[in-house]
Amino acid sequence: MATLVLDNGAYTAKIGYNQEKVSVIPNCQFRSKTSRLKTFTANQLDEIKDPSGLFYILPFQKGYLVNWDVQRKVWDHLFGKEMFKVDFADTSVVITEPYFNFTSIQESMNEILFEEYQFQSALRINAGSLSAHHYFHTNPSELCCMVVDTGFSFTHIAPYCRRRKMKESIRRLEDVTPQTRQQYHQHPVCYAWEGGKLLAHNPDYDEMVVMREDYEENGHCICEEKFDI
Repeated sequence: MATLVLDNGAYTAKIGYNQEKVSVIPNCQFRSKTSRLKTFTANQLDEIKDPSGLFYILPFQKGYLVNWDVQRKVWDHLFGKEMFKVDFADTSVVITEPYFNFTSIQESMNEILFEEYQFQSALRINAGSLSAHHYFHTNPSELCCMVVDTGFSFTHIAPYCRRRKMKESIRRLEDVTPQTRQQYHQHPVCYAWEGGKLLAHNPDYDEMVVMREDYEENGHCICEEKFDI
């Protein structure tokens, strides 16, 4: 069974099969400001010579997925023939969600993944956990107090402020944990996706996921029991 890893970020979707490389694609739609109001989805932006006449339509607000109509259209494009050609009958999906996600959003995601797209199995997990998983897999000898800076929107918006805040956190931790060091990932936007890719190769992966037949029998509660986030 193929495994598709999707770090479904508020501004970009990091997506790819666990045997392949990641693609970073806008997680939004773009609409023309002209009277024609033509709409472009995800990486269709690359077809536009002058993007200055467009405005963004985002599925996320304040870090939470709230516009399911836009998200479905982005996923339809990503999963479809133009992009990843997903065979839902033979594909598992690892997908990220934010910390402290709302139950209503989790339930909607479960329904869409299992009932609309009919993935064979799914694993919902927060991006921070995947980042930590990637770090400790690539640095197995370093078990100490850790702050992972994955960048998020601050990577391009305010790198100076982001690094300053990170340094302040490190200084506070050093007061109680001497073996603390700061590390920046070369490609922070893909850090969580890389963790998901590693997780998909974990020998216990099949025990972590929820199978579609289990979801059909037990509903949303089986996801909460398995994912425990």
